[in-house]
Amino acid sequence: MTATAAEGARTADRGAGPGVSRGTSRGAMRWWDVGAGATAVVLVVLALAGESGGDGGSAVGSRPLALAASGLFVLTWLLLARPVVRRDDDQMGAAEVVVVAAVVVVGGLAVAGAPQLAVVQAFLMPLLWTVLPTPRSAIVANVALCLAISAGFVVSLGWSADTLATAATSEGLSLLFSIALGFWITSIAHTGVERGRLLDELRAAQDELAVRHREAGTVAERERLAREIHDTVAQSLTGLVMLSQQARSSVAAGDAAAGLAQLELIESSARDALTDARTLVAATASSGLDSGDLADALRRLAGRFSRESGVAVSVDVEPGLVLPRDHQVVVIRAAQEALANVRKHSGSRSAHVALARGAGIAEDVVLSVRDEGRGFDPAASRDGFGLDGLDERLRLAGGRLEIVSCTCDAGAPGGTTVTAHLPGGEQS
Repeated sequence: MTATAAEGARTADRGAGPGVSRGTSRGAMRWWDVGAGATAVVLVVLALAGESGGDGGSAVGSRPLALAASGLFVLTWLLLARPVVRRDDDQMGAAEVVVVAAVVVVGGLAVAGAPQLAVVQAFLMPLLWTVLPTPRSAIVANVALCLAISAGFVVSLGWSADTLATAATSEGLSLLFSIALGFWITSIAHTGVERGRLLDELRAAQDELAVRHREAGTVAERERLAREIHDTVAQSLTGLVMLSQQARSSVAAGDAAAGLAQLELIESSARDALTDARTLVAATASSGLDSGDLADALRRLAGRFSRESGVAVSVDVEPGLVLPRDHQVVVIRAAQEALANVRKHSGSRSAHVALARGAGIAEDVVLSVRDEGRGFDPAASRDGFGLDGLDERLRLAGGRLEIVSCTCDAGAPGGTTVTAHLPGGEQS
């Protein structure tokens, strides 16, 4: 079809899968049916209201011919044109040729029966633009229709200079209007089709970008796990191997006391390795948000961490604090990472987790994890991946990470506070 309302419907149905018809939509087809029915009613009314000379060649036309043409119009629409409009497959075949021929005959016979029935072209001209695949073929068909209607004027009004002038003027203006309207609708529909194509390409690019982001996230998570395993479990196992070799050497040398001491050290190191493994599993496990709210999830995390590490953890969550779901996951992961650092580096036997609204910033939520351990220099370069990964996770969520630590002398108060700032806090 040429670019018409039918082509707009075709654009709307672009997402249909293989084997699914992409013809004129039901809404557009309904308007076509309404237009055809209204045109048929107008033709019958005009045919009955017009005068009849009784013979098909009088100057006032023929009422029977006008009524017959009206009936032929209805049959042409129902049996020939409507199936082609519904199919709307952009092909030029025998069905389209038959429709054009029938439309030209209906137009000529209608005007031959009664000159006022020339109004039928208001429906037939757009129909030709719809059923034909190219503007050139639609123009040719419209010219043929105008010639047939002009001949109908001559038949109904008689051969005269006035009749020829009336036919030429009326059909010339109708043809120009039809061509202008057809090209205008064509340009609009082509623009719509092009925008639809660009929108499809944009969606495809967004889907591909989302896939690449997921792949990048997967790779980053694998790298993080590899570093965590290397820094914890792998090093502990290496130490166990060395201790086992020393114990074997002591036993071979007959030094039972040294061998016993080394076995005790092996047991202690194995327990530490087991704790590392459990902590790593806990850090990569589910966030725990499925079965409760954020406060419950933080308390469950603290309880599990205390049982596995022996570090006492207290949790304080401001009541009524509401966070988006993705930010809740970030809070849980931040708490997991901060507690893991407490166990691995601080030497502290206690920690405190607090989640509250930021002071003076209504839309800022602050998670802090504080310990009383030996502390470290936050500005120094770090070999591990944990804090850097946490900083990146927070930045992706629109937040930021702060670390305050004091490497104080023995006996003096010290410790580290890891603070995660996130936007989006609300009062429930």
